[in-house]
Amino acid sequence: MTAWAKAPPHSDPIGTLADEHEYLNTGLVPVSCAVCATEVLVRKASRAQTSVQYQSSPATSCPEFAARVADGELSARIDTCPRLRESIERAVVTGAVAVPDE
Repeated sequence: MTAWAKAPPHSDPIGTLADEHEYLNTGLVPVSCAVCATEVLVRKASRAQTSVQYQSSPATSCPEFAARVADGELSARIDTCPRLRESIERAVVTGAVAVPDE
């Protein structure tokens, strides 16, 4: 585990960009839903915390999201698809998505 470090100051634009890139992109692993094949990027910061980035609009690529949006829900308010969550959990169990040591 790396030691905590304060983010670079805004007066250091190169350091700020590097910090932003590492935070947003490092450690993301593609995971596909076993049901609909929607692909997302996943990173685990701990057993309890999971970051998920959709590569396309979930309302157009995921049947679960599409059905809920069609029923009037806002896609931004839908936490996740249960089948995608199962696919991510399976990827963690198989080691495809790493969980940092706690």
